[in-house]
Amino acid sequence: MERALYLLHPAAVHFPIVLLALGAAAAGGRLFPRAPGWLDEAAAPLLWMGTASAWITLGLGLLAESNAPHVPAAWEVLAEHEELAWWTCGVFTVLSCLGACAAKIGGMNVLMRRATALLWALGLGLLFATAMRGGRLVYDFGMAVGGLSP
Repeated sequence: MERALYLLHPAAVHFPIVLLALGAAAAGGRLFPRAPGWLDEAAAPLLWMGTASAWITLGLGLLAESNAPHVPAAWEVLAEHEELAWWTCGVFTVLSCLGACAAKIGGMNVLMRRATALLWALGLGLLFATAMRGGRLVYDFGMAVGGLSP
């Protein structure tokens, strides 16, 4: 049973990556003049589901950290991965709140649009960096991979 607990993180990690990348594509796509109207309707739910799944994945990552076999050489990368995950969740949470505020007041002004674009770019950069560190843990250090971990 204990082994199954740390396997939940790699199973869940793909959801925030896909949902947030699609949310960014929808948000970016709606900037074009001939963009289909459904992009506006798709961006917010993708952001909210992606943000929620990122928090769940972070929680599962913390659970995995306490249950997975440890590889001492990977501890620095693991610490970076965890810190980046916190920042990623924080940025997408702020972006979600900004979107909710905009919906409540009936739209975004120029400043909110710029802040939103900046937060999307920052969030995607953090998401990518977090995923790259997670990939290093598995592929460079064999973290939690049967037979490779000491």
